Parts: sequence; structure tokens; C-alpha cells
Amino acid sequence: MKNMEFLSNQVSTKFISAGGITYAYRTLGENTGVPLVCFQHFTGNMDEWDPLILDGLARNRQVIWFNSRGVASTTGTVPESVVEMANDAVTFITALGLQRVDLLGYSLGGFMAQEIAVLHAGLVRKVMLVATGPRGGEGIGEFPQYLSSALQYDGAERFLYMFFEKSGTSRAKGFETLARLQSRIRDKDIPVSMQVVEAQTKAIANWGNANAPDDTYLKAITQPILVVNGSNDRMFPTINSYRLFQGLPNAQLSLYPDSAHGSLFQYPELFVQQAAYFLDNDI
Repeated sequence: MKNMEFLSNQVSTKFISAGGITYAYRTLGENTGVPLVCFQHFTGNMDEWDPLILDGLARNRQVIWFNSRGVASTTGTVPESVVEMANDAVTFITALGLQRVDLLGYSLGGFMAQEIAVLHAGLVRKVMLVATGPRGGEGIGEFPQYLSSALQYDGAERFLYMFFEKSGTSRAKGFETLARLQSRIRDKDIPVSMQVVEAQTKAIANWGNANAPDDTYLKAITQPILVVNGSNDRMFPTINSYRLFQGLPNAQLSLYPDSAHGSLFQYPELFVQQAAYFLDNDI
């Protein structure tokens, strides 16, 4: 797969300093409306956003993806609290001069997006929550054990275990995704440190171990929400997506068949189509 196929692979990394932290970020698309800011999954850096999805989302809007405090090429130390991560993200967004944004929160990034939608409601227009769950959600507090099971695998097999189903069809889509994720040639991001792994693991476990059910805060999230997941998310069980759908006052739910935590990777064209419709229309 050639690097030139994806515009998001061609954009250079930029840096902006705020609150004593220098944030690394990339951006694609015309700044003509409400920009979309993307929050990444556990231990993910900027290179681990699917370029096919980034390119698709950027057709009609500006898309911004970045590394949170302490992650990869962003300076500082990763906090062990989702609320702190969310506040760092708002610091970054504010430093860019943005006053109104849409959010794409994937996995751990979905926890952050929920907090921002509550604590900084005036900043947020719409939110997409992918492969995530509410505070105190089912099985989320067991993430350290899940991670230990994933670490039994190496390389591609670990990626497939964490993001895809065991079926031949899903695994084939997983290998296609890996090829896309590895297609960037220049200005690549740096790997995350062990401090990222340890701090984010604690933050996820603390989020999951909140008093369950601790989703009364969802009623305060009045923005339009699109909830997306796979039929069998083993990392953050799919039932949590239904709980989000039930608890949020203005939510839609989309579940993709024969897929897991990486459902948006497995169905990138469908996800982009649904995301664009959600962002572009009042529904």
C-alpha cells in the first residue's frame, strides 16, 4: 500500500505549547465549520489512527488528532485520572483557539469525551463514542486482567486479539487495517513509554471500578451522541454501548456484525458514512 494513497499520511506533525506541555498534533481538511477532534485508544499514538478513516472524515471538515499529555511525542507525564486527561485535552483545544468542536472518542478516548461533554458542555456540539462505556461499566474494571491475556500474544496476533473477532473474515480485515496503519513513511510518531501503559491502565481500571451503576451523569450530556461498537467487544463489553444508548438523552446506537473493539477499522467506509451523516445533519 503506497503512502501517497492517504492524504493524512502526508500532513506534517505540528506542535503547540500550553500549560507547560508541548502537544503534538496533525490536522487535515478545510477549516470551514465545526472541527472534529479525535481522542485515541489505550497506548495509541497519532500513527494508530486509520488513515482511511481520517481521510474520509476530512472530506467535509477539519479533523484534528493529537497525543495527550505524556503520550509519544507530546511532553509531560500521563495522568492516572480520566478527568485529568480530559482537562488536558481541553487545554490543547483551547490553545488552538477553538471555541466549538465535535468529538470522536475511541475506547479510552471515549471516557475523556464523556467527561468533556459534562465539564465543558459549551465547548462541545456533537460526540461520537466508539468502543467505550460509561463510568462503572460492565467489565471495564477488569481491564488489567484483559491486558495480561493480550500480552500472551506478539505482534500482529496481539493486535488481532485486541481489535478483531476470531472469524476468518474479521481477521482478514485486521491484516488490511495493519497495512494501513503501517503505511505512513515520513514524519512518523514515536512509540509510547511504559509510563503510558501503566498510567492509562490505572485510569481505565479506576473508571471501570466507579460505583456501578454510576451513569447518572449521562443525563447531563445533552449533546447529540452517536454510539458505535462491534457485536463482541471483549475489551469493554458491547453491553456498555447499549447502556450509553439507554442513559444518554439524545443518542443513536450502531452495532457492526462479526466485529470487536476495532469495529470502525473493520468497517471503515460504513463508519465514515454514518459519522458524516451524523455530523452533517440535525437528527
